[in-house]
Amino acid sequence: MNLNLETSSKTTESNNNWYKNDNSSMSFSYQAAVNALGQKALSGIELLYLFQDAVVSVAQILNIKYSRIWQILSDSNSLCQVASNGEKPLETDSAEINIKTNQQVQKFLENTQPIIKRNTPYCHIDDFTIPSPPDSVTGLSVLIPGATKPLGFLEVYATEERNFSPDDMHFLQCVTHILATAIERKRSEALMYTQSKILEQVTFGVNLYEIFNNLCILLEQELPGAYCSILVVDQENQRLRGGAAPTLPQEYAKGVDGLMIGECSGSCGTAAYRGDSVFVTDIATDVLWADFRDFALSYNIRACWSSPFTSQTGEVLGTFAISHKSPCHPTPHHLEILKTATHIASIATETVRAAEALQKANNELEQKVAERTAELRKALFDLQETQAQLVHSEKMSSLGQMVAGVAHEINNPISFIAGNLEYANQYINDLLDLIAVYQEQYPQLNPSIAAKIKTIDLEYLCDDLPKLMTSMRVGSERITEIVLGLRNFSRLDEATMKSVDIHEGIDNTLMILNHQLTQPNNLPDIQIVKEYGKLPKCKCYANQLNQVFMNILNNAIYALKDNMQNLQSANQMPIIQIQTFLIDKETILISIKDNGSGMNSEVQEHIFDPFFTTKPVGQGTGLGLSISYQIVVEKHQGKLSCISALGKGTEFKIEIPIQILSSQQ
Repeated sequence: MNLNLETSSKTTESNNNWYKNDNSSMSFSYQAAVNALGQKALSGIELLYLFQDAVVSVAQILNIKYSRIWQILSDSNSLCQVASNGEKPLETDSAEINIKTNQQVQKFLENTQPIIKRNTPYCHIDDFTIPSPPDSVTGLSVLIPGATKPLGFLEVYATEERNFSPDDMHFLQCVTHILATAIERKRSEALMYTQSKILEQVTFGVNLYEIFNNLCILLEQELPGAYCSILVVDQENQRLRGGAAPTLPQEYAKGVDGLMIGECSGSCGTAAYRGDSVFVTDIATDVLWADFRDFALSYNIRACWSSPFTSQTGEVLGTFAISHKSPCHPTPHHLEILKTATHIASIATETVRAAEALQKANNELEQKVAERTAELRKALFDLQETQAQLVHSEKMSSLGQMVAGVAHEINNPISFIAGNLEYANQYINDLLDLIAVYQEQYPQLNPSIAAKIKTIDLEYLCDDLPKLMTSMRVGSERITEIVLGLRNFSRLDEATMKSVDIHEGIDNTLMILNHQLTQPNNLPDIQIVKEYGKLPKCKCYANQLNQVFMNILNNAIYALKDNMQNLQSANQMPIIQIQTFLIDKETILISIKDNGSGMNSEVQEHIFDPFFTTKPVGQGTGLGLSISYQIVVEKHQGKLSCISALGKGTEFKIEIPIQILSSQQ
């Protein structure tokens, strides 16, 4: 393109007086537009939005069709179009210009004069053509001034011949100075924001690699066109491992993962080895990259500046690097970013390490506490278990002795009664026969005898007396069965294992609990449904299994009574179903199921714990099911399980082997 470096005298005035000079000469619309753009810049709007607002505002105020903004990238060697008005945005490749290979653009950026006139419709920069709007006739390019060098420039194009007035040029200068101030302020604020944001994440315990990734992303926003990356020291293998590289080519990032720490190991490996910053401005010629040059250049990486970040004791923890796609030298802004980044990375790494060490110590302490607590809990459980066994054993021993004593005391008189009933029955039959013979031989009765016969209703007496004797015999036999059942239940004489009939034990238990099956207040009695399978005799501790049956049946009866009394309804028949099965010819399964209210999962988790009970105080000890579990599982190598749900009743399943292994008896 032809660059006309002739400018208005207005453009040669000092930058320090850009806003004051000829302020009065600007029209009200110019001033209003400048004020509006300045307010947006002060509001903290994102730069890309500010750039776009600027090109739209400029086009409207100057009544032109086209306007553009180009920004110098981090490497200071490239321009990137960041905003445009009146045309479609350029493709990514077309939106960037290499300054070093385009001398006229470089000359313009290095020129002290901030405004140049441009010829259109095409701008030729050596062999690279930058298309201007096809219907443009004339235009201006205005530098966006920086503290030490330009930050970019603003372009405007008119579609007709136009001599831009001094007010036009001054207005454009005002706009570019607002943009420059916004860019510089954003740079300053960005570092503080980045530091604050990352340290906040450190405080909240965010993962270290996520912190590194966020740090690189935030800093890349302030370094257009640059790659930020972090490598972490692997002390064991003396290598650098990938920490974060959000925008580096993925294969390149994989390639540097595992980089050796040492001299001539690229920028990062050398920086970690030296413990000092390494600035490679051109990888193509620097000896530090001799072994990795072709690899880096294949991914268009031409410059890499790396600084190590260290612990408070001086240990190198990792490196932070800024890479570019063209050779370049670091600016004070880059050095400030490197300093801030390594400072933040050091704080984050040490904080995370300290937190991990503290967490490890806490975990070890918690583990020790948990182990000690488990030991104490086991000791307490063993103590409770022993206490429960003692209490229950004493209780069952007392009950057994009482039952045996009652059975013995009943057995003596009932044996006497049963033994004499046969004789009494014979005597009565003989007397009845005698009366019959007497009536046959002496049909004419004495009046007094006849009166007595009538009084005692001799005919009814002779008919009913045999029936009475039969009833007494049945009652005597029933009492004898009860005594036998009581003795079988207590089985004080059977402390060792014996082969017994399981059904007999269940029936004896039901006999003892029979009186509890009736209910008051016209509520239906509890029904027992027995479905016995064909079982062989089982070698077991019979008295202990009877305790299990007693405990489970007692609980079922209590649950049914409690449920019926709470409902106060006779619509549901309370039932206890008892089933027995033979499994695989080796195991007996006994199922005791009720149709009561059931229990929730939380209660089920604790029903076999010692002293756990859902009954009111004074009505339950919480030992029955705990002892039952020990008897079935520990004494008989079996299983005791509970299946229940609220509103669906409860089922206990007892599984015991027919033959217990002798090693565990």
